[in-house]
Amino acid sequence: MVAARDADLPLPAAGVAISPWANLEHTGASMTTRDGIDPTVSLAGLDLMAATFLQGASKAHPAASPVFADVAGLPPILVQIAESEVMLSDAIRLAAHLGEGNVRVSLEVWPEMFHVWHMFASVLPEGAQALQSARAFLEASLSQE
Repeated sequence: MVAARDADLPLPAAGVAISPWANLEHTGASMTTRDGIDPTVSLAGLDLMAATFLQGASKAHPAASPVFADVAGLPPILVQIAESEVMLSDAIRLAAHLGEGNVRVSLEVWPEMFHVWHMFASVLPEGAQALQSARAFLEASLSQE
């Protein structure tokens, strides 16, 4: 959204960040306190993916780590994160950063879930509930347009 805004492209009415990877510096406390709890994402795996993606570029570059981006003028954003995720601290930091940038933001921390639990909505009630919550957020944002 930041790149679209900077290119003067039309922005969506709202957005949903599902289990966002928002800080490639991996400095949030949950990177260590939650490592090994979520069966789908580990700090070592994120470090490898970050190095591959960045190819030597700064981990703090706003295009790579939205917690460092200028977020002014973005539409409302819902952030959904699982309590067990290594990225929990950074998702909370992202939500705070959006709020400080005067972006309407909602943060949902889902207990006893794992990274992108939404993918299992057909068999996991919490996945379906999270998708319904995202839908309600988007519909409410559209009705305020």
